[in-house]
Amino acid sequence: MQRIISNNFIYDLQSGILRNILKYVKSDTTLAMEIRKDCINIYYRGGSLLKVKEVGENIYNGYFDKNYIKAENSQSVVVECISGINNLSKANKLIEYIPKIKQQMDLWMKIEMPDGGEREYKHIVAKENNYGLIGKESDYFIGDIEYRGCLNNYLFDMIGIKWPVENENTDNLDLALFKMYYGDKNLKSSKEIINDIYNMANFFENDDNLNLLKQDLIEIYKAKTMLGLLYPYKELKIGFSDKIEIVYIFGNQSDENQVLKNTLIEIKSSKEYEEMSKFIDIKVAKAAFMGYGLYEKNIIDLDEAIKML
Repeated sequence: MQRIISNNFIYDLQSGILRNILKYVKSDTTLAMEIRKDCINIYYRGGSLLKVKEVGENIYNGYFDKNYIKAENSQSVVVECISGINNLSKANKLIEYIPKIKQQMDLWMKIEMPDGGEREYKHIVAKENNYGLIGKESDYFIGDIEYRGCLNNYLFDMIGIKWPVENENTDNLDLALFKMYYGDKNLKSSKEIINDIYNMANFFENDDNLNLLKQDLIEIYKAKTMLGLLYPYKELKIGFSDKIEIVYIFGNQSDENQVLKNTLIEIKSSKEYEEMSKFIDIKVAKAAFMGYGLYEKNIIDLDEAIKML
C-alpha cells in the first residue's frame, strides 16, 4: 500500500530540511497542516495558504493559491513561492513568505467572505478537536478537512474518527464523516441535503471506496501523530469497526429556526434517509457550552434535534 506521503517527506518534516516549516505551523494556532497525496496543505482561516509538494527525493515545490490575489495588490504578492526546495535555506525562505500570504488572504476574505465563511469554521472545528486540552478530552478527531481523496467529485467537509475518551482501544474505532452548514444563508434545502444522502449511499455501496477512505485515514493519522500534530503526539496506528456516523453540524443556527426544523422533518421522512439509516447512523451535533468540541453525548439523532427546534 503506497503511503499518503513518503518516509522521506515525514523525515524532512521531523528533522530534515522542512523541520522549521513544521515547527512554525505548530507554533501558530491560526494554521493547520493537512496531509494529502505526496504533499502537505497548510491552511489559514480555512483556506489553503501553502501547498508543499514532493517532486523528487528530498526535493519539494511550494505553491500559493493564485485565486487569493486581488488585481490591485498583485505587485506585492508571492504567486508560486519557491521551487526546488532541497535545503534548509530554501525552506526557511518559504517561511518568510507566510505573513505576507496571510495578509493577502485576509484582504481577500474581507472582500469575498466578510463573515468568515463555512471554511473558516471547519478549520475551527478541526483545531478544537485535535489540539490542546480540548482535543484531548473530546470524543472525535478530525483527520482532514475538504477531503477528496478517493471521492472524486463528492466532498465530505471533514473526515475523522469517533474515539471516546474512556476507550483506550484504537483498533476498533468508528468512522465519522461530517457535513457543515454555517449560518442561515448556507443552509441547503431539504431536497439538496437528501440528494447528498443519496450520493453518500451510492458511495458506501462500493466496498472499495469505503476501504480506500479508511486506508487514507489510517495513513493520515499515522503521519500526523508521528509529526506531533495529533494526540497522543507519537505514532498511532488505528483500525476501524463496521460502524459509520455521518454528523451534521448546523453552526450558529437559532434554536427557533423553523426552516431548519422543517428541513430535518423532511429529511427524516425521506426514503433516502430510511435506506441509509439501516447501516449508517445519521446524527446532528449540538453545542457544548458555546464551543465546537465534539462530545459523544452531544451528538444526537434527528428526532432529538427536531424536538429542540
